[in-house]
Amino acid sequence: MNFKPGKNTLSILPRTKLSWFLVILLVSSLLKLSGQSIAIDVKDESLNQVLLEMAQDYGIQLSFDDQLLSAYTLTLDKTFDNPEEAIAFLIKDYPLAYKKIGDVFTLYSTQAEEIPTKHNISGRVVDSQTGETLPYSHVIINQSGMVTDFNGNFSFVSTDSLFRLSISYMGYYIKDTTLNPGSAYVLGLTPSIIGLQEVVVEGSMLVRSGQIGEEAGVIRLNHKIAYRLPGNGDNAVFNFLRLQPGILAAGERSSELIIWGSYSGHSKILFDGFTIFGLKNFNDNISFVNPYMAKDIKVLKGGYSADYDDRVGGIVDITGINGSTNKPSINLNINNMTLNGMASIPVTKRAALTFAYRHTYYNLMDADDLNIVSGGRQRPGKYDINVYPDYSFGDFNIKLGGSTSGGDNYFISLYTGKDEFSYDIEQEKNMVDISLDVEEENRQQGGSAFYGKTWRNGVNSHFSVNLSALNKELYEKQMVTRTSGMGGNQQPSGREVLFNNDILEFSIKNKTRIPLSEKQMSEVGWNYTYENVSFSEDSLDQTLVSSTDQSHRIGLFLQDEIRPVKRLSIKPGIRLDYPIHMETLYIQPRIQLSFDFADRWKVNAAAGIYNQFISETSVNDELGNIRYVWAICNTTDVPVLKANHFVGGLTFKHKGLTVGVEGYYKTTTGITRYVNLWSLGIQDVYQGDARMYGMDLQVKQYFRKHEAWASYTLSKTEEHFPYMPNDVDYRDAPQDQRHEIKGALLLNFSPFFFSTNYVYGSGFRSPRSIYDDPENDDPEERYPYNRLDVAFIYRHSIKSYHFEVGISILNVLNHENIKYSNVILIPDSPTTSISIHAEAVPFTPTIYLNMAF
Repeated sequence: MNFKPGKNTLSILPRTKLSWFLVILLVSSLLKLSGQSIAIDVKDESLNQVLLEMAQDYGIQLSFDDQLLSAYTLTLDKTFDNPEEAIAFLIKDYPLAYKKIGDVFTLYSTQAEEIPTKHNISGRVVDSQTGETLPYSHVIINQSGMVTDFNGNFSFVSTDSLFRLSISYMGYYIKDTTLNPGSAYVLGLTPSIIGLQEVVVEGSMLVRSGQIGEEAGVIRLNHKIAYRLPGNGDNAVFNFLRLQPGILAAGERSSELIIWGSYSGHSKILFDGFTIFGLKNFNDNISFVNPYMAKDIKVLKGGYSADYDDRVGGIVDITGINGSTNKPSINLNINNMTLNGMASIPVTKRAALTFAYRHTYYNLMDADDLNIVSGGRQRPGKYDINVYPDYSFGDFNIKLGGSTSGGDNYFISLYTGKDEFSYDIEQEKNMVDISLDVEEENRQQGGSAFYGKTWRNGVNSHFSVNLSALNKELYEKQMVTRTSGMGGNQQPSGREVLFNNDILEFSIKNKTRIPLSEKQMSEVGWNYTYENVSFSEDSLDQTLVSSTDQSHRIGLFLQDEIRPVKRLSIKPGIRLDYPIHMETLYIQPRIQLSFDFADRWKVNAAAGIYNQFISETSVNDELGNIRYVWAICNTTDVPVLKANHFVGGLTFKHKGLTVGVEGYYKTTTGITRYVNLWSLGIQDVYQGDARMYGMDLQVKQYFRKHEAWASYTLSKTEEHFPYMPNDVDYRDAPQDQRHEIKGALLLNFSPFFFSTNYVYGSGFRSPRSIYDDPENDDPEERYPYNRLDVAFIYRHSIKSYHFEVGISILNVLNHENIKYSNVILIPDSPTTSISIHAEAVPFTPTIYLNMAF
């Protein structure tokens, strides 16, 4: 068969024997049909094949029944003036007719109405250079949008037999392609950075640093640009997260994430499916996840879907790399604090083994990092004491990941980490002898095994086994002796305490995605979770508190993404959790909505109920010292946490500009607070509630190779506990901060790069006794947070060897910020106290070298 002119023809679709109806939608290839002649030269060809090639060669949009038209053959050599004339002539001898709907020519039988047949397409999105799967990629198929799963898998069902795909992922160039129905497609995207070298694909659009506004409360981050931010190459994940709106940066709480005012332990970090409860990370230049192992970062600030469980705050879902299956690769980072290395080795054509190791190589803490304040309510930093704390950190990752010949995915990911921190003080301040000895050790282990399969009908199933364990040990001995010039020393007072808190979490999870139609995707899943928590507190060889609890929980979720019209997506869902030891069913309905009401405008909304069955409760003493202890929820003293989330947002996107505003309102009940007044022999447990509300505003602009963003967060977090005075309704929570402003600028003058970021926070209230009257709070007592960082980077490549040298200055203005999570209060009189705190990052020059080969 010969078509004229016959240029740019596409592959002919195979005949589908079981098809009842087939829609062929071929988007115009920029050929103008008006005035264009149609030449057809065929011999004994089926009518469906003739129409297919005519549509492909001349950019005509057709809809017809493939099997019906395959029964008719013709021989013809003729030229027509326009498509209407050609189609009318081709069907004149058959019981067929056509009508034009918009730009689409629809052919149908004049004898009977046929039932349409569904066609499936499924595949996986990967990095074209390494074979890495790309999780949560955005895929548009025939103008219907979807997001791939944890391993980059997608499936789609439609009456169309030709699929036009547009695939995007942050840090990669967009890929457009046309495919026939089928399964096990592997679609490779080109990264913007290979190793440490930039890649330019002419004529292709690049998706940059992050995505906001695609879903309510969701931020997607491209970890590849995190290395360009100020730091030392080892804190990329934490530094990137702290610059996002809604994630607290002031106070530098790297060991805990405060998202939209949530309490410690109310948010969760997932890495490859297992929970990272968190090392203490006293030094904030070290991130809780090795940046070499991170592939995708997804932040769920609130209002998330029913497949996530056991948290009432936010979730940071980090997917680790699987490693390169094409060739071995090595990455090294050397800075003035840590050594970090990662190697990936192909073990088969479809599998790779990856391992990474980090460790400090000298004492990271400085004598000036610990300050002392007398009087309890003075601003920090008034007095310095010479303390030389010891701090060491190390962690190790190993992962085997790959795929089978049939396209199934699998991986085994293991992690272990440890940090140690200790110091002792022997000082006299304000006629007070202070003796303090502190030692803390944290160990985190985790692992997961995953297997995913996409079936021929497009159904995708996941199965995973996950394990996580945390051990926290804290030894604290303090002694305070009041001195006087005439009367000598008074009787010393103090305490010696050993805290121990262990938590073990084991889970089995299954999730299945079922494409029902081009407008509907259903998801169903189940999980079994076992948790074991132990806590002990000893003093002078006497056990004060000791407990061990365990729980078994079964969960089930069902959700359905429906697109009733082109621009509207509705995702209702429900989650059911049944803790066996409590014999209570917890029902959690949730819903997400997205609506593109204009070409550049999108509105998102979400709401839901969320339960948490393991709680990091706070232990307070009479001075305001707070320690956190993990405990399993029960029906007595530690109730199940319950939260209501309401989220709404509006996004505007035009070319390189993105403007997004998002508001939230959350309530949380069942917050447990232990009150341990050891000097009075009083111990009690209180349950309280909290409400959080506020808004995030972010503006992001890409210009050529450069980018900049700025954000503002207005928030308020209030709490109420029974111990508060009767006339007090709610008062500010410890993590409450009214304003936070963030900004970042990344300039690309390859091979030279410059970046800077700034964070301002209006500050938190200082630690205080739980019995302090909130009416006595001084608004000016809050200590503002200011930090400006800058970085200069140079990259150079020699063949396949890539080098990067970076110089960063953290806290350029040397503003004295306080790290509230490490404050210790010691009484120096019946009415005043001494505060010892770890200073946040001071003026710190860093230099690092990255190598990739």
